[in-house]
Parts: sequence; C-alpha cells; structure tokens
Amino acid sequence: MASSSTSAQHHTNRLAKEKSPYLLQHADNPVDWYPWGEEAFKKAREEKKPIFLSVGYSTCHWCHVMAHESFENEEIAKVMNENFVNVKVDREVQPDVDRTYMTFVQATTGGGGWPMSVFLTPDLYPIYGGTYFPPRDQFGRPGFPTLLKRIASLWKEDPEKLKKSGMDVMDMLRNATGLNDDGRSKDAVNMDIAHKCYKYFVNAFDSKEGGFGGEPKFPTPVQFHFLLRYYYYTHHELGSESLSNLSISQIHAKGNQLGIDFKGCLEKSDCIQKLQQAIANQQKALEMVKFTLVKIARGGIHDHVGNGFHRYSTDRYWHVPHFEKMLYDQAQLLATYIEVFLLTKEDYFAEIARDIIKYVVRDLRDPVGGGFYSAEDADSYPHEGAPHKLEGAFAAWEKSELDQILGEDSIVFCYHFGVEEKGNVPREKDIQGELINKNVLIERYTLEETAKEFSLSLDALDQILKRSKEKLAKHRAEKRPKPHRDDKILTAWNGLMISALARAYEALGTKEYLSLAENAAKFLKERMYDTGRNQLLRSFREGPGNTNGFSDDYSFLIQGLIDLYECSFDENYLKWAIDLQETQNELFYDQNSGGYFNVPETNKDILLRMKDDHDGAEPSANSVAVSNLIRLHAFTQNPDYHTKAEATLQTYGDNLQKHPYSMPSLVSSVMLYVKNIKQIVFLGDIQNPTVVNFLNVIRHRYIPNRALLFTPSPDRVDSSVIAQKNDSVKYLLQAIDASDNKERIPSVHICENFTCGLPIRDVEKLEEKLSD
Repeated sequence: MASSSTSAQHHTNRLAKEKSPYLLQHADNPVDWYPWGEEAFKKAREEKKPIFLSVGYSTCHWCHVMAHESFENEEIAKVMNENFVNVKVDREVQPDVDRTYMTFVQATTGGGGWPMSVFLTPDLYPIYGGTYFPPRDQFGRPGFPTLLKRIASLWKEDPEKLKKSGMDVMDMLRNATGLNDDGRSKDAVNMDIAHKCYKYFVNAFDSKEGGFGGEPKFPTPVQFHFLLRYYYYTHHELGSESLSNLSISQIHAKGNQLGIDFKGCLEKSDCIQKLQQAIANQQKALEMVKFTLVKIARGGIHDHVGNGFHRYSTDRYWHVPHFEKMLYDQAQLLATYIEVFLLTKEDYFAEIARDIIKYVVRDLRDPVGGGFYSAEDADSYPHEGAPHKLEGAFAAWEKSELDQILGEDSIVFCYHFGVEEKGNVPREKDIQGELINKNVLIERYTLEETAKEFSLSLDALDQILKRSKEKLAKHRAEKRPKPHRDDKILTAWNGLMISALARAYEALGTKEYLSLAENAAKFLKERMYDTGRNQLLRSFREGPGNTNGFSDDYSFLIQGLIDLYECSFDENYLKWAIDLQETQNELFYDQNSGGYFNVPETNKDILLRMKDDHDGAEPSANSVAVSNLIRLHAFTQNPDYHTKAEATLQTYGDNLQKHPYSMPSLVSSVMLYVKNIKQIVFLGDIQNPTVVNFLNVIRHRYIPNRALLFTPSPDRVDSSVIAQKNDSVKYLLQAIDASDNKERIPSVHICENFTCGLPIRDVEKLEEKLSD
C-alpha cells in the first residue's frame, strides 16, 4: 500500500462542510475536492479543465483502499489538483449521478463497481472511466498517476476531440437504453415470461451450495421474491383437487397455468402424468429458496456472533464475506425469511428473521428519531491504537482467542463453526493478507452432527453455543473498536425496512415490530417530507439533506406505507401513500411511452435520464411502482393507476421477453398483474376477538396478491378513503345500512374482479375458502 504523506501538513477541503459520511471521510485529503454541483462545473468551464469524478460510499472497502493509496498521497494529489477539477459523490445520496456514469463505465469496460473513477468534460460528458486504479503501474496496466497524466495530456492536445467522443458515447447509450424508442409490447405481458424466468433460475441453481451461479455470491432477495411468488401462483393455486376427477380439458387448463405444452397428449392418463411431473418441478421454486436461505444462514456471510448479514460472499460456499453490512440487505432478507416461514411454518426461518431485527435495532437504528441508518463498514481497527484498519477485523477470530474467551466450551464451539489453528480463510480469498490465521465462523456441521460428535443432547449443545456467542459478543463490544457506521438515513432504504417490519409483525405477532415500522414512517414524514410540495427528500444526517427524493425513494416508501396500512388499518398511511403516488406520477412518469424515470425532468445536471428495469442489490423502482399501482388500484379503484401499471409493463415487454431473469422483481409484478388482486374486506370492530381470529388466519398465510381492507366505523365513513373510493366497500356499507346488521356482526368478504362473495362469519369457513 502506498505510503501517505498527509502527516506533513493538515488539509481541509470543501467536503468539510458536507453531511455525507463518505464525503466527510475525504475532507482532510490533500486533493482539492468539490461536491457535485455548479461550483465545480463553473470552475471547470472557466479554467477549461476536465473533471475527475470519484463515486463511492462510506462503507466501501476498495474505496478506502484507493483513498489511502492515492487520495491521501501528496504527489498524486498535486497532479490531480493541477490538471483537474476533482469531484466526490456519495452514490447512496446521489444515485442519479452514479447510475449515469456507471452505465458509461459498464458499456465501455464490460464491468463496474466502486470506487468508480470517471473523467468528464466541463459539460459533464464522459471521456474515460473505470473503477479502482492502483497507485503504480503493474501487470501491464497503468496506475492512477500514469492515467492522470495521460488524460491531462490528451485534453491539452485536443479537447474538442474528447468532447465529441463523450457526446457520441452518450448518444449511443441513449439509444442502447431505449430512451429514444417506444418499446411497448402489448402481447408480451403474460405468464410465459414467468415460466421462462423460472427455467433460467432452475438451470443456474447451485444444487450443492445454494444460490445462482458461481463466485462471488450475493444474497439476491429479488430472485427469492420472484421464486416464492412463482411457486404460489403455479403450484399453490392449482389447488388440492384430485387430478383423476378432472376432465381432460380441465387438465389442459391447469397445465396452461404452468406453461405446459400438451400437444399430442390425448390420453387422460398421459396428460395427468405430464401435469403431475410439472407440478413436482414447480415445487423446486420453493425448495431452491429454502435451501439457499439455510446455506447463507449457516455460512460466514451471517454474523453468528453479532447478528445480521454481511454484503456478499467472495466464494461459492457463503464462507468468506465482504464484511460490510447494508440496511437494504437486512430489510430484503428479513422479508424473504418471513415469507418462507409463512409458506413452511418452520421456526428456523422465523428465528433468522428475529436475528436480523435484533441487529438492525441494536446497530442501525437512530434511538431518538426512529429512522434506520444505512450501513456498517467492512473495515475496522483490530485493536485500540492500531495504525490501520483491516477488513473483517471486528468479525474474525484466531483459535487462541476463542480458547481463552470460551474456556472448556471452546472445543465444541470451534468444531461446530469450523475453526482451525491456522485460520480457515483460503489464502486466495485474502488478497491483502488481512485475515491470516483468522477464522470466519461457518456452521460446518448440523446441530445433530455436532451433538453426536460430543455425545450431547440438542438442548445441552444449544446452551453451549448460546453461552459462547454471548461471551464473544461481549468481548467484541468491550475489546474491539467498532466499524464505522454510516449514520445517514435514506428514504428508500427505510421504506424497505418499514415494509419488512410490517410483514414481520403480521407473521410473528410481535407488537414491537409494528412500533418500529411506524416510528420510522413518522420520522420520514416529520423530517424528510416537504408537505407543501408533497415531495420527499433523499437523505437525513444532522438535519435534512438538500437532495430531493428519486423514483426509488417514492416506490419503496409507498410500498412500506401500503404494508403498514394492511397491518394497522390506519388510513393515514394509505392517504400518504396515495399522495406520494400522485407526486411520483407527476415528477417521474413518462407520459409518452410509460414507465418511471429515475430523476425528474427538472434535474439538468444529468445527461442520461434513465428508466431502470433491471434489478440490482435492490429491486428496480419501476418494478415496485407497478406493484404499488396495482395494489393502490385495489384500494381506490382509480383507473389511472391500472392504466399506468399496464403501460409500464408494456414499455418493458420486449426486455421481459428477451431476458426476464435480469428483472425478476418486474416479472413478479407481471404475475401480480396477470393473476389480479384478492380483496379481503373485514367488517366489525378491529378489537373484536372474532375479527382478530380472522386477521390471524389471513396474516399467517402467504398470499402475495392480497389487499386487506377494513370497513370504517359509521362515524368515520365520510373521512375514509376506502369508504369513499372503493366500490366493494361502498356496496357492503350500503348493504349493511339496508339490512338489520346495524351491530355490524364480524364478517369477511373475499372479492375478486370487483365481485364480492357472501359474508364469511366463522374462522373454519375462512380457512376452507382460502384453501380452495
């Protein structure tokens, strides 16, 4: 690692005035950094200098490496300051800037990542880009100083040539991203897309270690999200009726739901056999998710001592992680574990869900306001007074440490978690030699195998492991410096967490989870929402940030608010969701061809106004927006919501047909659109024991296409969104007024296609109806 000469003199640049933890990390660099904005752009234009743009985030390991090697180096900083206007961007605060130039980097290099390093013209057109650059030339590739000098020389020789090249590239990207085309495909939005997507994941599944593809392995909740819904729609909805009782035409109809080609299948017995095989194949959708969730929960990517999950695994075994912890991973994995618990009723998945919540509440929650922080770093100091941070220092263990801390329990603990005397991290997975002799805990054996090895009962083993984890957690908290925490609060990621906590409350019944979700929503409304403009802000840290919300902020929070309404029946959440949906439609919706742009048209600093459909670590804003529109239509019956959902899906119809596996969350929204919403309408006092039992029956089932509605009490009808806008509820209320049911006997109505069934007044009937 290059030595830094920052000790020679103290530097402070413009980033010292910023709130982003990432920008503040660079406030003492000798580099004359600017935040993204007109001050930097004006300087570049006036001095006719290119811009060097560096994009990262505060818990990014390789961002730290490049910072130490290059940005803290006086000689390299001098070259940067003399030849460039240098701009720092926190990708989490300004995803619009990140997405624009990441698209360029990926298109021109074939890859991407952070730190992202891009050279721009003063008019913000990209010249050259990449990710991490080392401080010296190596392996036939230029180091960062060589690259700086080369770009500076090219700019001085012929700046117009570089400007034209940048403009040409951006024009190419506009065409490649389909921003100049109306790509609607009305015939493409159907279940065939889901069948094609499912086949891809079956073929990509790692049957030995879980997950999809090789290394590195990411816990990809958007894929789990799709597979669980696919399982429900194709397997669960086929029903339990004996196939032998069906006619051949009915068998064909059921098979069509699974995309089965019955061509040439004329004999009933042959068709039944074909259908049975297809049904068995669909079971794999659930099994792949279950298997993978167990693997990652037992793996090193799971923090067995400190709870929660690290970002991803550098190997195919889920063993050696990249150690940062992100709020969006915790939120999406929490939702996934809850959904699998609902499908399987296996307590194991509920326990992992509780483990995630424990971590988030302890380490990522603002104890005063109730909002959730963004992340914890991969790197930390190995001990007080250490000169350098190391990746994984807070999480990894030496065998001698464990023996000393755990005493006689160590032999059992170390066996179960695969601890080795010389460490269990393969050298090739420790590029910088930071984990030598260290162990990353991974459950090498099942509880049954470990108990058998030591002739222990499962209860006795559980006590040993529990006792050991508590001792290690205490040791870490008292003896090891904690990793840096990025304590900015992002609207989008809080929306994901609100949604996950609401679902956890429904499934597990723990009232604290509902309170956590509601307090976070309250924080966002009070501190990150402009009521006058009905607009969201992107971030909060020591006060609201000055960046307006992006499309994903609206999509994710609207989803969270709908989920909050369904588990609390507080219509204020639904009203706010509707208000935010109207703003999202106004600011981001493409009236010409459908779909939502990432940024509003008023954002003039962004050269490429994109509409994401591909999923990354988070679902695309468009996929969640479609789901929100379909759900809100079920609550309000506003036809504009249905029209926009349909148009957005049609906009991406061609892409969905060609590569649905790259947008599994959008495919989930396709299935919701095709299968329609089940409106489940409750009548009665929400505190009534019968109503509570009705709710528990619904909440303890996995029904991804439901909309729960509660009819308001007579004194609240006039102020109720549901009562005023939903025809099904209007009809039920009118029927009550015209009948003798003035006491509003508790009942449930299941409505589909805006036609409601007869009232259900006992729990057994409701169970029976939901099992049909």
